[in-house]
Amino acid sequence: MKTAIFVEGQTELVFVREYILKKFDYQNIGIECYTLFTDSNFNTSEYPFPNKEEAVNAENYFQVINVGNDNAVITRILNREKYLWNVGFSRIIGLRDMYSKSYRETAKEVGKIDFDLNEEFKQTTKKQIAKKAEKPNQIDFTFAIMEAESWILGFHHCFEKINPLLTVDYINEHLGFNLETINPETTFFHPAKIMEQIYELANETYKKSKGNIEAIMVSLQKEDFEMLRNSNKCASFEEFASFVKK
Repeated sequence: MKTAIFVEGQTELVFVREYILKKFDYQNIGIECYTLFTDSNFNTSEYPFPNKEEAVNAENYFQVINVGNDNAVITRILNREKYLWNVGFSRIIGLRDMYSKSYRETAKEVGKIDFDLNEEFKQTTKKQIAKKAEKPNQIDFTFAIMEAESWILGFHHCFEKINPLLTVDYINEHLGFNLETINPETTFFHPAKIMEQIYELANETYKKSKGNIEAIMVSLQKEDFEMLRNSNKCASFEEFASFVKK
């Protein structure tokens, strides 16, 4: 099974890489990460697992491709799919945030999640794949609602692993929301901004940096992802996770 996963940025790349490794228990799996900021600029990014030779020959092989822009995810998929089918890939997955400049400009109310607009964005992308893709039935696409950070907020105890001060109760006391009970993807319009506020409580900084996201992801275990899938929260994560198959 060879699967290509196109993501919009570094945060999503690290999240997806670590989720896949833990989902498969580091067994019978190979991962290589790349950047594809233009259609002709395909470069190695991060490290292969277990190594380049073993990764390519693994029973379950994944390429995770950072295209560096939310609107470019679908474009890069459509421009590269023929090549991927020709070299033996059987599936393509796309992942981007719903939150974007075009979303902010189109939403009915400033700073409010527009659930009708969410559905419109989803359906427009599905129609684009159905119309333009060579093998649309082998392409799955997920929008993280509203950002991949909403999924991280769903791991409600992960922040105290970064800093013991950042318990659910402490965050609730100072910011007025209980991460254990709310659904982040239907609560926060700009989840990355919420992450910034949480980090500031401990005099730390969240900047969507590689260091930030890796520190979070390394603290999570397979059971954390399974908990989120079974929590009735972050339905967009459950959708994405359902596409990542053995």
